[in-house]
Amino acid sequence: MKHTILAVASCMALLCSCEDFIDLKPLDQITMEDYWSSATELEYYTRQLYPTFFGESTMTGISSNDNDDAIMSGVSTMMNGQRTKATGNWTGEWNALRNVNTFLMNWEKCKSPYSDFKQYVGEAYFFRAMFYFDKVKKYGDVPLYDKVIEVDDTESLMRPRDPRTMVIDHVLADLDEALKHLELRSSVGNNRINKECALAFKTRVALYEGSWQKYHAGTDYATPGADPKKYFKICVDAAEELINGDYKKGIYSTGNPDEDYFKLFGFDDMSNINEVLLYKAFNGADGMGSWAQVYATYNPEGRGITWELVSSYLSRDGKPYDYLATAQMKKGNDFLTQISMDCDPRLKSTIWIPGDLVASSLNAIFNEPNIDAGALQLCTTGFQIKKTANPYSAAAGRSWETPSETGLILFRYGEVLLNYAEAKYELDGTIAYDALNQLRKRAGMPDFAVNPQSVDKNKAEYGYTISDALYEIRRERRVELALEGQRDDDYRRWAAGALFKNKRPKGYPVDLALHPNFSDKVDENGLIDYFKTVMPNGYQWRENQDYLYSIPQDELTLNPNLTQNPGWK
Repeated sequence: MKHTILAVASCMALLCSCEDFIDLKPLDQITMEDYWSSATELEYYTRQLYPTFFGESTMTGISSNDNDDAIMSGVSTMMNGQRTKATGNWTGEWNALRNVNTFLMNWEKCKSPYSDFKQYVGEAYFFRAMFYFDKVKKYGDVPLYDKVIEVDDTESLMRPRDPRTMVIDHVLADLDEALKHLELRSSVGNNRINKECALAFKTRVALYEGSWQKYHAGTDYATPGADPKKYFKICVDAAEELINGDYKKGIYSTGNPDEDYFKLFGFDDMSNINEVLLYKAFNGADGMGSWAQVYATYNPEGRGITWELVSSYLSRDGKPYDYLATAQMKKGNDFLTQISMDCDPRLKSTIWIPGDLVASSLNAIFNEPNIDAGALQLCTTGFQIKKTANPYSAAAGRSWETPSETGLILFRYGEVLLNYAEAKYELDGTIAYDALNQLRKRAGMPDFAVNPQSVDKNKAEYGYTISDALYEIRRERRVELALEGQRDDDYRRWAAGALFKNKRPKGYPVDLALHPNFSDKVDENGLIDYFKTVMPNGYQWRENQDYLYSIPQDELTLNPNLTQNPGWK
């Protein structure tokens, strides 16, 4: 069962022989009469689900625009309150569920020994959990279907939305079912869904719902009677099972804090990295490459990390760092070099610093961010994204014609430790020092300590009061998981649109002596202010509307039992 999650140009994404691909029958041509009899058929069926649920090709390509950690050259319509009510229907969004439910309604017909196909059953439950978790994050309450719905089943098709807590409870139950069937990572590797990543996913789901219900309490977004601590407890229990159980996991470290965090995200083959619980592999020779190295080492395409993320990093002594004071004395490259020496090493692993090796085969060195380049090579903020770069990749420093094979991490143990630390504190006020210190140790940082918010000159404003301990736990999460696709979910579950509402994202202190044309493109502190003209009043986030998407209008017309989301009526 050593198959590999791969990106494919059309619809297949698992590594198997050409003959296997030719023999695979499309899902829409499978009949109940001629399938399900053997473990091989069940395996082929679940293979075809992988590209649907793991369609991403690069980490920084999916996390650069709809949160306050990074921007692109265009304003985020989500953050700026510019999304309009959806028209049409959502029929296409439910096809994946039908395919998964078809499997779950028929796998028991298999005549092979259970041990030969139990892995595929576990994968199907995992996929259904993924489907509904994504739907809840997008729409909140949604109709819950655990069987295939036929076109003449009017009762099912016309059912109302089920409470999000009911759906999330079903997601967690599906993950429990998945855990009963899935093999350990030691048996199937980390390129296929396994027990370890299912536990990790369970912590992610439970933490999301617990914090959503806590911080949206008293609003139209909350579920009446929901108990946030129920979900925090589920997160803690799942994390402790993974932490204390006999599983293959760990924090990647060779004892080199200046390089270990950086290297973690740039490997092609991540199969032997204990921290990586599940990843997606690529094969450039077969046309199944990723664009990780293109974005990180060649064309940023307008991407730039924000001052708001950068100023979250502590100094190397574990205390808040006065970035503005440094920005008054140092500009441009000098500023980047200074903060790389003064601050948490994870910062210089995330942004390019002058003198960094970009591409070994080309002897390419990073000279300065492309703040005045054309659209493809533009870095909008001066903080150019380095995370996922690998200077020794054959694709480093090269254009789109040379796709990379850099793995894409889908679940890692570092996130589990952060989920655990946050949920544990939310549950009973305990600070999980051991979990947090594993991440600090890898980075060469002092042990986790609680800094008073009052001494942080770069304080993040959540729109409500939180304790110093929780503030610091959230900071650690932001820094450790920067650009990994978690920030969007985090500010939504925290009800924290205040982080960026009425504010503009800023960049680094540009050296006007070298770039005099930027004199009208900076703020009062000399920081690049890329959206200064197009967004003079900052992001116009709609607090009572933008945490969820609208239900498509055609669905409301066809099914009067459906209701619209808050603010979209």
